Amino acid sequence: MTAEAAGVAAGKPVASLLQRLAKALDARSVPYCQWKGLWTAHRWAGGWGDVDLLVDHEARAEFRRLVADLGFKPALPPGERQIPGVESYFGHDPSVPRLLHLHVHYRLVLGDFWRVTYRIPIERAMLETAEAGTIFRVPDPTYQFVVFVLRMVLSQRGRPLLSIETRWRRNIQIQLDNLEGLTERETLAAVLSRHLAVIDLPFFDRCVASLRGQRGPLERVLLPDQLHSRLRAFARRPPLAALLTAAADKILPLALRRRLSDERMRFAGGGTTIALVGGDGAGKSTCTRLLGEWLSPHFTMMCAHLGLPPRSLLTLLVGGALKAEQMLNGLRASEARGASHLELLRHLCTARDCFRLYERVRRFTARGGAAICERYPVSQLRSHVGPRIPPLLSSKPTPLARLLGSAEESYYKRILPPDALFVLRLDPNLAVLRKPDESAEYVRARGGVVWETDWTGTTARVVDVDRPLNEVLQQLKSLVWSVL
Repeated sequence: MTAEAAGVAAGKPVASLLQRLAKALDARSVPYCQWKGLWTAHRWAGGWGDVDLLVDHEARAEFRRLVADLGFKPALPPGERQIPGVESYFGHDPSVPRLLHLHVHYRLVLGDFWRVTYRIPIERAMLETAEAGTIFRVPDPTYQFVVFVLRMVLSQRGRPLLSIETRWRRNIQIQLDNLEGLTERETLAAVLSRHLAVIDLPFFDRCVASLRGQRGPLERVLLPDQLHSRLRAFARRPPLAALLTAAADKILPLALRRRLSDERMRFAGGGTTIALVGGDGAGKSTCTRLLGEWLSPHFTMMCAHLGLPPRSLLTLLVGGALKAEQMLNGLRASEARGASHLELLRHLCTARDCFRLYERVRRFTARGGAAICERYPVSQLRSHVGPRIPPLLSSKPTPLARLLGSAEESYYKRILPPDALFVLRLDPNLAVLRKPDESAEYVRARGGVVWETDWTGTTARVVDVDRPLNEVLQQLKSLVWSVL
């Protein structure tokens, strides 16, 4: 049992993951600060939005080891969305419904991937003057004021309507007033002179006045370009791919946009194929769906049901022919007349569909995505998902029947074990109670296979699901996060 779990069991308050991160950064003397987002702690502390940290460039190796020790995982946006000097990490805190996102800057970079970005060379001074905040260390108010004003003015560049939009300006006034009230003029002048000599105090005052709407519309439109001209030495223009991606983000619907360029992250350590198996009533579909909803806002992921793969055109045609044959035969029981070649071919088509879906899953994870698969074919549960033709063959099968059986078997043999296997284990008698609309004998038999299988000596992680769903899901989240 972990220290956190022991604390919960004893009824003791347990520090949140972000609090433990802040404490570890201080304990290891890593120079850092939270350089923006200080006014929205109610959002990023709950997984809505990200935590923007500035970390000393020379301490990045120690920082990476530290966050890895706390269970954070590095993630990569698509290539056109990456910004040099910026990394993303995600962490799982059981007390928070969403994943926590760290947006880590080793260089102070202002701007988005599709806009001109500016590296502002005041990182060392910001870190040296940082002081303790509510959770993380925060910069001196003077540096906060300088960075906030530069960010807000530069955000208007290329967007002239934003500079004269009154609601936008009204929303930033409280933070602007607060930071200016905490800043001394002499200190402000010294910071600009020492670290940003290209921006003198009179020009900075014009920027502040513009944000307050105290300048004419024309000057408010021109001022962002003037600031860009002064910071031109620190500017990085976006690649063409980033501009095209941003244009697609604005124009195309989400479903089509994600087919062309999915904006979500990929795990830096590579993709993972995760299988959830269990008997009927174990909650496989529910857990697969909820785990998908938990990960999909941040990461490229897919959920796949290999027991019910999408049917190909060939499968549909064979299925139609089989129904027609059954009608012509008067719906006689297959036991009486033996399985027809069309029935065997239908099972072969299902195996082919399962393998094609498996190939899609593997290609998806090869690109860095996470796939959660229900009813994944595993050797211990062949009766759930596996070859169906062998039991249907007569004692003297025809050469064609043997060929169809061999072809079906070959498809399942080519499905390799998943990267991680989770077994949802449920007492068969409880499974019957959870599935009152299905045959008790059928449900008990399928659940019994899982219940009686000895999973020791395998890589499977067994999860007892005879508990409330929220408890099962919490355990699954921790286990899934550990293998991603």
